[in-house]
Amino acid sequence: MRIDWLIAFQTTAELRSLTKASEVLHLSQPALGKQIRSLERDVNAQLFLRSATGVALTPEGEILLRYIPKILYQVQQLRKEITSSEQSKTITIGSWPSISTFYLPRKLAQLNSRTRDIKFNIKISHSFTELIDRLEQGDIDVILCDDTVLSHPYTSAPLFTEAFQLFVHASHPLAQEKSTVSFEQIKHESFVTLPSTCDIRLLIEQGFKQRNTQFNVSTELEFGQSILGFISANLGKSILPTIFKESLHSEMIRVLPITGFNIQRKISLIAQDEALVEKMYTFMHE
Repeated sequence: MRIDWLIAFQTTAELRSLTKASEVLHLSQPALGKQIRSLERDVNAQLFLRSATGVALTPEGEILLRYIPKILYQVQQLRKEITSSEQSKTITIGSWPSISTFYLPRKLAQLNSRTRDIKFNIKISHSFTELIDRLEQGDIDVILCDDTVLSHPYTSAPLFTEAFQLFVHASHPLAQEKSTVSFEQIKHESFVTLPSTCDIRLLIEQGFKQRNTQFNVSTELEFGQSILGFISANLGKSILPTIFKESLHSEMIRVLPITGFNIQRKISLIAQDEALVEKMYTFMHE
């Protein structure tokens, strides 16, 4: 059984079309068909039912499709172990921009001598789905993010929680001589916010929905630093996790707790390898 046969099968199964799969894989249809027939001979089972409209999985094909992500991940891990030196190990961490900018550098700098032979690579994304996909494919070893917004089948260990607060220009009426604001005061306001695929946005929208209120967006930006820039220029206000306070360099931004809006972001370690979760959890708490 060859890896290229499995990839050919997986792509065809997901697209339900030999034509589309051949385009994605940059193969001719005869070459793709040959790979699938070779795989069928190897497992001694028919994997597809072919028709004029495309292909559909047989029961045996459904079974194989469930196992492929695990097989490809194990192959990826095997390759990484074989090619890595005994003296050096690389752990690739995937996370949101805010965690990668403020939390991870500080924690990695604090790691003791036991991790000096480990190299850390950081991959940044705004999408929980993208992070999970890259974890499944073996491109990322461990994820740091809030996994309460969507379900997944992997091992998870909580790291820390943080509250959401209002970030607003110092001249805004909400910031005048106040140390807190209430949800009732801001629930009809419009906010500068991150993309809808980001955990921050998802959690805020869930919080508003639980309070039977529509979350209104004035501007959507990809980076938290850009949001702070907009607020500093008095171009809007935002609800952000407390971690964003660490990057404030402008006296023109006030950060106020929101009473009646007690949602939290719960950052966890997520990995396919339970032993890696335990190791990283120990690293992060030293």
